Amino acid sequence: MKKIYLSLLSLTCAMGINAQTLTQANHAPAAGDMFSVYQCDSTNITPGASGAGAVWNYSTIVTHSNIVSNYTASAVTNTAYPNADIAVASGTNDISYFKSTTSNLKYFGGNINLGAVAATLNYTSPAVYAGYPMTLNSNTTSTTGGALYISGNTGSFTGNSNVVADGTGTLILPGATYTNVLRVVTTQTLNYTVSIITGVVTQLNYNYYAAGIKNPVFTISTSTLTGAGASTQTFVTRSKPSSVGIEKNTMNTIEMSVFPNPSNSFVNFATESKNAASVTIYDLNGKAIETKNLINGSVKLDVSNYSVGIYSYKVISNTNHVLKTGKLSVAH
Repeated sequence: MKKIYLSLLSLTCAMGINAQTLTQANHAPAAGDMFSVYQCDSTNITPGASGAGAVWNYSTIVTHSNIVSNYTASAVTNTAYPNADIAVASGTNDISYFKSTTSNLKYFGGNINLGAVAATLNYTSPAVYAGYPMTLNSNTTSTTGGALYISGNTGSFTGNSNVVADGTGTLILPGATYTNVLRVVTTQTLNYTVSIITGVVTQLNYNYYAAGIKNPVFTISTSTLTGAGASTQTFVTRSKPSSVGIEKNTMNTIEMSVFPNPSNSFVNFATESKNAASVTIYDLNGKAIETKNLINGSVKLDVSNYSVGIYSYKVISNTNHVLKTGKLSVAH
């Protein structure tokens, strides 16, 4: 009995370690990834304790489900970011650029907002946002630099970035509790010059990662700007929650009929699942080319203008989880 107990204990510990380890596969953005976040109140918010076994209790935080940002990752098409290969965007003024390998995730810039000031960063020396594999106490520091654009003016910046996995534990949000959470803290300091103005941008992000969910389930982000009108602003967001509590990755858990396949005109998608909300089609480069909402579990997709070839699809739930993936063929 004692040996069985020790074996179970060892297995539990191993599962905990795996759940709290970030890798390129379960952390870095990849073409076709989709997620949504709600804005939350930031008044009197604190990041909570660090270290192992922490409990981060935000069960009373106010969530504004009417303020939602829907993000999609796709291959980079902006030639201003030649060293990045993935863009994560919720709109034309909210795009971030990345490149990942099995050893790290690099951030090449994009849009940032500092109070009333909108800016764009373009890194020639990127910030390392993660060193893989990433577990408790993992720490990576990088030296950064590049171009900064504010209100039509072009400048430059130099600085540094530090990312550390500083805590593991349980995260409690309204309607959802996550165990085996890894908290990652990213700090960036950018010393900039725009025209005759110099100043400092400081960004501090607390991202809480739960097993089975690629994007952070909770984020506390504080940005401070000096030199061009001092301002400090804190944003708090949470991953769009499941209506049944704890969010789970439910990929390939529904039956979906796709016919005719191959097709030269229309393809029908049909399912009995009431959770299926939409179908997104991707080309071979992972770029999303069309999204259709399901009505009563079905939708007809016109592929008559598609180029001949193989496409992939993802069926997304009303809580923004992938329910099914597959391939379809277009032949004219």
